[in-house]
Amino acid sequence: MHPCALPADLQAHLIARHGRLHRFDRLEPARCALVVIDMQRIFCAEGALLEVPMARAIVPAINRVAAAMRGAGGLVAWVRSSFPPSARDWHVMFDAVMPPGFGAQVREGLQEGRPGHAYADGIVPAPGDLEVEKDRFSAFLPGACPLPGLLRARGIDTVLIAGTMTNVCCEGSARDAMMENFRVIMLADANAARSDGEHMASLITIARSFGDVQTVAEAIGYLRATANA
Repeated sequence: MHPCALPADLQAHLIARHGRLHRFDRLEPARCALVVIDMQRIFCAEGALLEVPMARAIVPAINRVAAAMRGAGGLVAWVRSSFPPSARDWHVMFDAVMPPGFGAQVREGLQEGRPGHAYADGIVPAPGDLEVEKDRFSAFLPGACPLPGLLRARGIDTVLIAGTMTNVCCEGSARDAMMENFRVIMLADANAARSDGEHMASLITIARSFGDVQTVAEAIGYLRATANA
């Protein structure tokens, strides 16, 4: 697993600023959603086009916090990247940022019905969970995904972010969620990147400026404390 503990100096800074390590240590489950980003075979399967090896290791943690969220009365939302032929144009990403030809493979691989578009092994949404698709890195970028409106309609104001990659789609979603006025918690041990350094840099950024960083055990504890009060 990736390292999950924030640097000691950052922890001290957060405690000095807020009086405690975690900004959001009082969670109302009915106002919370676990948002799981891009746990799809194209990212998680061994040898897949966009493989993130650590993403396979976080499946048990994601399922654990999903079960706890449902049990406490909160919502679980699964977000998949999807680029059907009718998707909005994103030529800068697929034709310029990505190497020539590679972007076309990614775009095709993330179409409904393609093997890579499917959920990763071990990821199985439950009845009552929300399933949505996005056509940009961030699930909270206006126009990219219906998720923000669906969450607001359910009275949700707090999102716990899990999935892959920590430093791309998960961080992008976390940043935009905060700027869309959601309270954001990044789950340190339920996110995966391609290196420990990229993972930790993203957690540090979120903890400094965009929200909170908690472990799965910490988040479950806060959810259960309120649910059992």
